[in-house]
Amino acid sequence: MVVDSLSAHPCFKTLDPEACWVLDRQCTWLKTPARAWAAGQAGNDHEVYFVLTGRLRVTRHGARQDVLTSDIGAGSFFGELSALEGVPNFLSAFAVEDSTLAKMPSSVFIPTMFNHRPLGEAVIATLVVRNRAMTRKVAEAAHIDGDGLAPEGPTPGRPGQSRFDVRADVGHISANPRRARRWS
Repeated sequence: MVVDSLSAHPCFKTLDPEACWVLDRQCTWLKTPARAWAAGQAGNDHEVYFVLTGRLRVTRHGARQDVLTSDIGAGSFFGELSALEGVPNFLSAFAVEDSTLAKMPSSVFIPTMFNHRPLGEAVIATLVVRNRAMTRKVAEAAHIDGDGLAPEGPTPGRPGQSRFDVRADVGHISANPRRARRWS
């Protein structure tokens, strides 16, 4: 199966053909055989990778070791945080199956994300899912370590709720009206 257009990716299915063609020309197309690195071996990578076919194993480079993050397949993307933050990407992707990726420069990705609603919604949904998963892991680790951050059971008076479900008490934080005026 030959895929040579972003129109095959769920985030771009509703984009008109001419606009999609313009984006296609701004991407670098990577056809990676199974058992080869598809992305992430460069030190200054700010691009977003859209997986059009195949399956990849994405890892994050840590200071002490590489950490497996997940397997992703066609219809997925990665590198969006790097593009949004403007920092180098610490992710690498190893092709588990023959894969086709479109590598989009951050300078193209950011305006496209804000101008093409399905892409923007997909990025936000992905970030929300990742944030919730990370929050769950932190809550579980706090409970397992027994460091007092997570209660043994439900909070008294609130069956089924933990301290992570309660709003933070910010009443004691003083406001600086001059700083607030400058930021607004």
